[in-house]
Amino acid sequence: MLSMRKKVSMLTSIVFAIISFGVSPTYAVDQRVIDVVEVSWPGASAPIGDVSTVAKVIDTEVKSNWINFTTMYGDTKDRSISFKSDKLLVQPILLASKMACQGSAASEFMNSIRPEAYKRLGIADYSRRYLVVVAPEAGCVWSGRARMGDPKSVSGTLILHDSASGFVISHELGHTFGLGHSNFLRCGNGANDGAWSDTCEAVEYGGTIDVMGNVDTTSPLSTYHQWRMGYLDDSQIKQVWQSEVVNLAPSDFANGIKAIFVRDGGSSYWIEYRRKINDVGYKPGLAIYRLDPPPDSYVISANPDDAQEDSGLLLRADVWMLNLDTYQYRDAQSLGGSMTASSATTFSGNVSFSAVANRTGVTVTVKKKLDRTAPPTPVLLSVDQWNSPGTEILSNGFEDLDTAITGFEAQINGVVQVLSASDTQGWSPTYLSPFVSSKTLYRRDLPEGSYTLSVRAIDVVGNKSNWSWPVKVNVDQTHPVVLNEFVLSAASYNEVSIAWSGATDAGSGICQVNVADEDGLILQSSTVENVPTFKLANGDNLIGSAQIFDCDGNGQSADLSITNTFTAATKSTRVGKLISARNMFGAGSLKCLGECSILMRASGKINVVLGSGAANVLVGGKIVAAVSADQEQSVGISTMIDVGTKRKSVQITGSNYVLVGLASVTTSLGALKAIEQTTEFSDPSILDEKQKKLAKLGLRPADFSQEWSVLPLTGGTKLDDATLEFCNGKFFSEKDRVERRQVAANKAGSKLSFVSTEVVRYSSALAANNAQKELTRALSQCQSNKGYKDAAGTLVAYDFKAIKNIPAGVMPQGNRTFIHAVINSGSRSGSLLAFYQFSGEVFTGLYVRAADSFNDAQVAKWLRVAAIMASRLQQR
Repeated sequence: MLSMRKKVSMLTSIVFAIISFGVSPTYAVDQRVIDVVEVSWPGASAPIGDVSTVAKVIDTEVKSNWINFTTMYGDTKDRSISFKSDKLLVQPILLASKMACQGSAASEFMNSIRPEAYKRLGIADYSRRYLVVVAPEAGCVWSGRARMGDPKSVSGTLILHDSASGFVISHELGHTFGLGHSNFLRCGNGANDGAWSDTCEAVEYGGTIDVMGNVDTTSPLSTYHQWRMGYLDDSQIKQVWQSEVVNLAPSDFANGIKAIFVRDGGSSYWIEYRRKINDVGYKPGLAIYRLDPPPDSYVISANPDDAQEDSGLLLRADVWMLNLDTYQYRDAQSLGGSMTASSATTFSGNVSFSAVANRTGVTVTVKKKLDRTAPPTPVLLSVDQWNSPGTEILSNGFEDLDTAITGFEAQINGVVQVLSASDTQGWSPTYLSPFVSSKTLYRRDLPEGSYTLSVRAIDVVGNKSNWSWPVKVNVDQTHPVVLNEFVLSAASYNEVSIAWSGATDAGSGICQVNVADEDGLILQSSTVENVPTFKLANGDNLIGSAQIFDCDGNGQSADLSITNTFTAATKSTRVGKLISARNMFGAGSLKCLGECSILMRASGKINVVLGSGAANVLVGGKIVAAVSADQEQSVGISTMIDVGTKRKSVQITGSNYVLVGLASVTTSLGALKAIEQTTEFSDPSILDEKQKKLAKLGLRPADFSQEWSVLPLTGGTKLDDATLEFCNGKFFSEKDRVERRQVAANKAGSKLSFVSTEVVRYSSALAANNAQKELTRALSQCQSNKGYKDAAGTLVAYDFKAIKNIPAGVMPQGNRTFIHAVINSGSRSGSLLAFYQFSGEVFTGLYVRAADSFNDAQVAKWLRVAAIMASRLQQR
């Protein structure tokens, strides 16, 4: 976002010269189109420039700017980007009310105006088009606004607030490529650097170095922004750990080392060289940026949306420019001097830089205080928590304060050996380590066996920590043995239990087996140690992806299919006196009085199930098995009998026995793949007793395969966000909520765009009932209007689908609202399943969204999940 829009005069001065290189840029332009529309509202004045004026600015200033920004001297990769205007909507889009300037309303406007604009422009596919929305004066503190994209983005929406500035448009286009702001570190004591404080503050937009500030300039993009756009390889950035001399190429050249990165305690610095260029507001020299972000309390900005959200060590898109020379900045209309120089020192005094011009750029001497401090002593996590090969065995706190840990050594029964350090799982670039993952140790990094272990860390300059406290470990790295072998362990007329006898582990034993469907929902799970067992209704099957884990978290996965067929005893030819035994053993079972012989037809592998007594089993006149049930009402199961592929007569003979029937189980197992059991994602919210209780009612991690995370949404444990925000309805009952928990289930690559449950406790059962009534009214109105109109006056269409075959177990009709709808159409369409259920003062909602439509089988599956939710709700 850009807050100022006035041009300023540019001051130029020379610190040192650079020899002319005699090269000129060549490029093949990636030309992208920008469409321009205008909005207005009752009582609004005309904007500074109409759509035609803005289009001309795009075709001149903006086009020229971005060709210059993305054309590097000596580049042979043809990566230049250009923009041109295309479709113009001369008639303004009339809004019902004034455009919102900030917050969620401003974001909603940006989302809604894009489809409405392209609807009026008659363009169905606008996935590779940019849109500029020209708006009149609305009292906003900013001149331009765009949503943050990424380097691969090929579209975006820009809002111009009473402006036709080419610089503003160029700046906002930078955001669509994922570029943050070029800000300014201003110290009131005149220092060029300092710790973030009341003395040294972060001035938003105040960096005049490139287009991502708010000072109108056509100077090249900073090398940091070039790197984020992919115009600079990691290999062109020199990370300096000790004193070193580095040859730097100019910032707008394609080849050579373009930047230096240095850590100094908890701060980090990015250094580049700016050569002499006409009409820019700085001298040729070094430009230095801080990457460690300021706390929100030290950010100066007129725009409330510029508050810095705390994201820990994660790397930000913004940079903060150091004032190395005479730079002065109050606002974009009041500034002067240069921010570059030939030398600088960090505020700690531990790192200094000095530059001397050479034939191809500058030679930079980096002097860094020698690091002789050993890293902190590692602390091994308690061994009883090493429940997976992927368990990180080191507690936090072993990280080096000024450099970085690059390796580990172990003492194993007193013998020192090198361990392979692993990249930290789930690592994201940080401002202290933007290029390379931090290192750690996982259980999988240890050798197998039983021994006494201690470890020490080694930093990048060779300092070694003290040894950790020794612990005794037993490391099992062997994966389970998994075969397609199953046995019938229990049976009745309506259900069988099937044990996976082929899943074994000689080390720690089998501890858990999950079978999940194609979406990752757990169909069945068994934690019976060493005897994983599944239950199937007669005539049912279990088909999915199986994950088999030993008690140390080593695993195997494969596609699994189990089909169960049960033939009741009554489906037979009988000799002797037999009566029904259904009261004791279920429908279809028969009790033999005296001597009896029962003949049944079967093929394949079968088990004979007796309710009581004993009998022989004959196939082809030969006894193949004997089966007995020793106690009254117990069940006896024969060994597996292979009848063969052709149907044959199976004869069960004996006296005073009960035959329940024949069970036939067919299984198949796909190719095995070695996996590891992952550690459960940390959810500190359940330390709160209220959240712990609510967590039992919604989706749980155990409901999904281990590739999924089930964690609270941002703000999902608070009452700040709405609950029943369906179809723009009015829900006054929101004020009556006293507890809330919303979690989302996420998996990389899932076809489902959103899976979430919400649990709300209202102040009373009456308040919950009022909430349901409001939901019913909102649904009725949405069905009647076939959707609702958003802030831009665009109809958000809802096409409601009938929900068939609602299963038993969900809440009764008066305590539920189930919705299946297709929202919008074309490229913006998506399908929604929403299952709202109420019990007393508590509500649970299950929401599932996907880009594609839901078929009947998918709806049925999520209805079964809704039934599970209802069961949890009623048993709370």
